[in-house]
Amino acid sequence: MENEVLKFDRNRNRVKYCPCNKKNRDGKFVPYVGYDNKGFCHSCGETFLPELDKTDYKREMKFEPPKLSSYHDPKLISRCGRNFRENNFVQFLKSVFRPDDVKQAILTYCIGTSKHWAGANIFWQIDHKNNVQHGKIMLYDTETGKRSKNQEGKAYISSVRSIQRLKDFNLKQCLFGLHLINENKTRTIALVEGEKTAIIMSIFKPEYLWMATGSKGGFKYEMLKPIKDFNIIAFPDKGEIYEWKSTAMELNGFGFRITVNDWMEGRAEYSKGTDLADVYLDEVKKPQSPEAVATHYKPLTETGTTVISNLESNVNRMAQRNPNLWLLIDKFGLTDGDGNEIRKVS
Repeated sequence: MENEVLKFDRNRNRVKYCPCNKKNRDGKFVPYVGYDNKGFCHSCGETFLPELDKTDYKREMKFEPPKLSSYHDPKLISRCGRNFRENNFVQFLKSVFRPDDVKQAILTYCIGTSKHWAGANIFWQIDHKNNVQHGKIMLYDTETGKRSKNQEGKAYISSVRSIQRLKDFNLKQCLFGLHLINENKTRTIALVEGEKTAIIMSIFKPEYLWMATGSKGGFKYEMLKPIKDFNIIAFPDKGEIYEWKSTAMELNGFGFRITVNDWMEGRAEYSKGTDLADVYLDEVKKPQSPEAVATHYKPLTETGTTVISNLESNVNRMAQRNPNLWLLIDKFGLTDGDGNEIRKVS
């Protein structure tokens, strides 16, 4: 009898349960081809091998361990971190936010520019060990910030490994923005689906550490394992709430602390697939909306020739209801987090 070679099945979700009796909904158990109860479980760390037929001394099992992840050369990030005048996504950001905020977002998320398509953008996936695992190339419209599409209606999406024709590249993706946990261990992580959404929301709501799954299927154990010890608030796109809640309940059973925000789900004015950034960007187009100021939709509010911060905007709004607030600020010499004066806007 010929030697049997054990190979992992790419379709890991065909098996519903691991031999350790844990659900395989998130693909933590990887079965061998031809077996339903033999393979490797990322959850319990056990390898389940078929038993050898003792009557057949010629039969021999060969175990092939999982392939190691491939990584891109980190020098690519610096080489692609330029030509932002030719980057449609960056130009869109500059049309909405202050130049300093856009610059900080570029540095924080290592945004890159690709020549694969004129105006294309690169979203680098950098893990918590600073390994560059993936480079997603996407093309956006400069004016709308939406994905550009071809005549067939398909979005322009590719990858660095594809254009470099890296045939032996073993892709293992991670959360977009995962490298940021090395810089801050205390902030709550806000998790969204799209990379664009994470970047935009990091400007609107900098109090959170924004990351992205890259796809709705990326909300799973293998992707979230590195942030298990953080408090996590998940903001699924509209229409994905029930799937993400179900996954969150399962992951919380393994020690995660995930809260799934359903704020957008009950609002009929938003269509399926709408994400958090879409809502905030829509409010930016309504400069007279009091809700926009009250909920920090804009990073800055301009009043005449005076540019005031979000904090000053909120203080002025509260002081309209209670003018004694200014007496309190003056008496105790209260300032903002950077020591700057909190100014009254007439």
